[in-house]
Amino acid sequence: MDKLERFFFSRYLKSPKRNLLRFSFVFMTLGIVLSVGILSAGLNLFEGYERSLKEVLLGSFPHLTLQKSSGEYFGETETSLLVQQLTSHSEIDQITPAMNYSVMARNENKVRGANLTGYDFSGKYPVSYAKYIKQGKSTLHSGEIIVGSYLASELGKKLGDQLQVVYPRLDRISALGMFPAEFNFTIVGIYSSGFYESDRSMLISTVEDAQSMLNILPGFGKLEIHLDKEYIDQAADVAATLQGSLGSEYSVYPWTMFSAGLLRLVAMEKWLIFIIFCFLVLIAGINVISAVTTIILDKTNEIAVLKTLGSSSRSIKRMLSYQVGLVALAAIVAGQAFGALLSFIVEKQGLYKLKGDVYFIDSLTASISPLNQVIIFAVAASLVTLCIHYPLRQIDRMQIIELLRNQ
Repeated sequence: MDKLERFFFSRYLKSPKRNLLRFSFVFMTLGIVLSVGILSAGLNLFEGYERSLKEVLLGSFPHLTLQKSSGEYFGETETSLLVQQLTSHSEIDQITPAMNYSVMARNENKVRGANLTGYDFSGKYPVSYAKYIKQGKSTLHSGEIIVGSYLASELGKKLGDQLQVVYPRLDRISALGMFPAEFNFTIVGIYSSGFYESDRSMLISTVEDAQSMLNILPGFGKLEIHLDKEYIDQAADVAATLQGSLGSEYSVYPWTMFSAGLLRLVAMEKWLIFIIFCFLVLIAGINVISAVTTIILDKTNEIAVLKTLGSSSRSIKRMLSYQVGLVALAAIVAGQAFGALLSFIVEKQGLYKLKGDVYFIDSLTASISPLNQVIIFAVAASLVTLCIHYPLRQIDRMQIIELLRNQ
């Protein structure tokens, strides 16, 4: 700033009410606050949705899955040797052998498809699902089962009820057709991860019960591998390393093979919503153009005097842009604060919940990312700056003689 610009700017700071209470200024400020608030709240909620979805995906499913390429089962000795070999890798946090297959869960005339997973509860291997047991217990004995919350609700079951699990076996084929194996279990736990697909199909039993249903020798169908937090996003690289050390007899599948596409889609939708909501800020910029135009019309006399005294159009434009820009930047910051408050209200309200069968998760959360807030401020400030400088161009076309003649 030169001396003249500092003089007018300091005078404006000492008596801001002269301009701030103008209707055009108030309308401009409210427009910026509301548009930036909606933009910020939308991005906060989508950021929270993306993080929540990734969290439940990584909590519900293993980070790596190890299976035999031939599709055969692991024997107990082979399982122990594999676990011992894999434990030497520093990236791995825990390894859990499991048996997984598709079954039918039935309650009288209600039948639902489900995925039954059998674990070894002897204490030899850890299990990772315990944090999602919302009711009942997480360790099982023979004849007991854990059921997903949505599945239990659809079948009308609760803790202590009996659940019939049906599995078609090829060794039960007769001339009259296939007779499925039927097993009755006592529900001792309700599984609720927040991820609809798991809660809608999850059944957990002991591996001994799973082997009995399949009519197979003791063993496991896969190894569920969980990585340390710092290596989760590098799961594909870790999988390639393990694949190279184990050879072609085994296949290692990272979680990104099944879920990365879904997370990329959510991220794309988040930034698409951000771009759409940016148009709200651009629409609010119309109020900025109106406010600046009004200021120019009201200060025609001052502009004429300043030009007579030798001030350049560039200097006059800077003085006016400082006045409007200061208020606009304060409105952007207030809008971001309003967006954070709006996000908090939406997260805590209990009137609306996400539909798990549509949005995969049923919890609506907000997450305020510093990087996102910087992007919001930069984009909003850029759009508002363009809207401030657009009407100021007419000062270049103002002639001193015309300004004085009109007075």
